[in-house]
Parts: sequence; structure tokens; C-alpha cells
Amino acid sequence: MKFTAIIVIAPDDLEDKVIQHAQRSGATGVTILPGKGIGGQARKTFFGLTFEGTQSVLLMVVGSHLTAPILKDLHQVLVKGTYSRGLAFAIPIEHLTGIDMSQVVRFEEHRRRNET
Repeated sequence: MKFTAIIVIAPDDLEDKVIQHAQRSGATGVTILPGKGIGGQARKTFFGLTFEGTQSVLLMVVGSHLTAPILKDLHQVLVKGTYSRGLAFAIPIEHLTGIDMSQVVRFEEHRRRNET
């Protein structure tokens, strides 16, 4: 089986929704890292104080066949019209060790359910 790493960078308030959508599309485990980013727009200030929202970086290792469905589902969460609240991208994994075989079984079960 081939695997892909899906990385999502989104505001903290979308973290649970991103996880729900990814799991609905076949993702199993998610690693969550705290993050802080600097966007292309000027930072917002309020009474002279700079507001910086915190972000989450979510990392998922999935079977490659799940990549497109997961990204498509995440698009619904992250993009509203022309406004984006985060981004998601995938990187193919060439070598992998240590993945729990129960996850591989779940990836295969998801594939079989969707082929019928």
C-alpha cells in the first residue's frame, strides 16, 4: 500500500471540524501541533495591541487512495467562496515504518466500502 502525508494549517477554532471531516473521509490518526503564522496581510491591531490568532498544524498519514476524498472534504471546511481560512496539501511518502497495522486495515476497509 502507498501512503500520503496530508498537512492542514488552520485556525484553532476549526481544528475539531477539520478532524471530523478528515475522519469522515477515511483518515484515522491525527497529530496536532500548535502554530503561529504571519500572513501576507497586515496584522490587526486593537488599541495599539497586535492580535495574532493561533493556528493548528494537523498531520495525517493515510492510504494514498484517500488523499483526494479527504482534500475535497477539507475544502468545504477551509474555503468559503473566495475566502480561505486555512490550507491543506498532500505529500507522497516514499518510505514509512511504525504505522499501526490496525490503521492499514481501516484504510483497506474504507476502500472496499467505497468501491461497492
